[in-house]
Amino acid sequence: MTKSGSLTKDPICGMNVDEATAPHAERAGKTFYFCCEKCQQKFLATPAGAEPATQSGGCCG
Repeated sequence: MTKSGSLTKDPICGMNVDEATAPHAERAGKTFYFCCEKCQQKFLATPAGAEPATQSGGCCG
């Protein structure tokens, strides 16, 4: 059985992700969750934080 957590939005692509299983990163005391490592790395490479989501429905498919 897979543990399921709360759903939250990936700040890079706008996809809904499960906090219990998604890659994540912390910035300024806040945890951000991502649909895939590609979005996580894009976020980490942006010093000021992620740009608002411009895509919907995923980006890594």
